[in-house]
Amino acid sequence: MSMRVILLTVSAGAGHDAVCDVVKQEWEKRGAHCEVIDLFNCLPSLFKKTIPALYLSMVQVVPPLWRFIYKKTNTPYSNPFLFRRALWQGANHRMKISAPSIIIATHPLATAVAAKAIRDKTFKQTPALYSLVTDYSFHGMSLTKEVTAVFLPDKNETHSLQRTYPFAQFIHGCISVHKKWFEKIDQLDLRQRLGLPIQGKIAAISGGKEGLLRYKEVIKSFEKEGKGVWTLLCFTGENHRAAKQLSTLKTKHDVRTFPYTPVFSDYVKASDVLISKPGGVTMTEALAANVPTIMTSPLPGQEEENEQRLKEHFVQSSIKQVGKKAELLVNNPKKMLSPSQVSTAELVDKMLLLYDGFEAKKQAYVGNGSLYRMNHILTMKQKQKEKGEFHT
Repeated sequence: MSMRVILLTVSAGAGHDAVCDVVKQEWEKRGAHCEVIDLFNCLPSLFKKTIPALYLSMVQVVPPLWRFIYKKTNTPYSNPFLFRRALWQGANHRMKISAPSIIIATHPLATAVAAKAIRDKTFKQTPALYSLVTDYSFHGMSLTKEVTAVFLPDKNETHSLQRTYPFAQFIHGCISVHKKWFEKIDQLDLRQRLGLPIQGKIAAISGGKEGLLRYKEVIKSFEKEGKGVWTLLCFTGENHRAAKQLSTLKTKHDVRTFPYTPVFSDYVKASDVLISKPGGVTMTEALAANVPTIMTSPLPGQEEENEQRLKEHFVQSSIKQVGKKAELLVNNPKKMLSPSQVSTAELVDKMLLLYDGFEAKKQAYVGNGSLYRMNHILTMKQKQKEKGEFHT
């Protein structure tokens, strides 16, 4: 397959990197040339650190402001106020050089930037644009006039949005995670291999780099509500401040800190419960591994939506109640429901089928020097024009 594919992403968290890694591997298995382009890395030098830092400041210090921005931009077919041509010029240049047949946007902002590049006739040959939603709720910026199809992990939402926007294309897709999350492993053997207590109670705590999940408060909750001694595995990642606080914390529990580990999935599977922000990728990993999960401290906007959609699968909790909820979950395990899953291979198969249809329609609408994109607004305008000429 001699096809060029761009995965356009935003480095807002490790989850987006993980999704791109898995999807890239699948495309390369098919012989395609697949390139990952991070919008933040393409920003002018003045903004490379400023914009990510501004985002972190908003979600940490003034969550209502980010919630307002999230809702304000949550409108399909609208032009977001985040655009200035110079801001995304670097990303547009990278995409133009790549000359892709397909662009897969793994973030609403990436979808909007790619759509504008198509609208501005950046490419000699117009690529298909797929919006791959990596949260459990659709965001309006993921649907523009230039989008060929939107891939959603929630099957019910796929059907609901298809009824709301009948001329757009919504496909049941997936949030792609590494296959190791689906592998069945004997928990006792795994604990022995990792040097964890064979019979003790273990909780894995994952908070993300935004710092909204306060590990210190989680430990305090276990001090008040946790019975006996828990082994608490704290995955702090890039949150160096939290790692430093945990190193000096006095507690009866066995607290172990991991700034980074390549075997994160093994530690989660070895645990009795996972405590985490409801990030789309982390929740998909928990579903794949069938690990009882407590959702807490969601980011404003997207993770609050995730929490509402996943409450039938996992337990919701405030930070203060985490210890109590963990004890209840260990003593009375909640039966996890298995949502309808789509594999990454099936996802790419669907994209290829759509691309064949996209190319056929693109050829069908070439005429009078105009190229009509496969989207309902331009198609309907063309039909109205033909109808007017017929009556004339």
